[in-house]
Amino acid sequence: MWEHDAPDQRPSQAAGPRGQAGARPERGTTREESLVETEVDVKLRFPSAAPFSDTNDDELVDGDTDEIETPPYGDLRDELWLRFRARRVIREFLRSVPRSEPEAALAFLAPDGQMRLVTRGELSEAIDQMRPRMRQVIRLGIEEGWPRGKVCAYLHDISMKTFERDQMEGLDFLSEL
Repeated sequence: MWEHDAPDQRPSQAAGPRGQAGARPERGTTREESLVETEVDVKLRFPSAAPFSDTNDDELVDGDTDEIETPPYGDLRDELWLRFRARRVIREFLRSVPRSEPEAALAFLAPDGQMRLVTRGELSEAIDQMRPRMRQVIRLGIEEGWPRGKVCAYLHDISMKTFERDQMEGLDFLSEL
């Protein structure tokens, strides 16, 4: 249908309704190949750009949680680094363990350098005692897995910065149990 060139057609019409720029990729090309080509193009045009990712927007780019084991600077017991690690461990635990399993336990290194052991039931009780908007951000954004934009819209169009602040404050509160 598109491959024939009738003698009365102009060259722009022979390529299809949108010309070469809008033409479909060849049938032999897979989606992976086109993603790789696009990623290479992005790397050439923008050397500092992050690679494409199919993960959620608040997860690590490559999905490998064990890749970052040491802080990029200083001592392992650095409070900022420990706070970051505690937030990530608690976030993963809340996502993976349902509220119906209150006896499930989590051991993590708190920001003060002490090992903590908390159960899912204790975390749920602490979440119930948070401010209403912070509680909804934790419940919907982390436990239910809603996208950040949907949570912001649901909470009467709060800003993304407010969402991020409430989520970080809530995770910090949980890490201090």
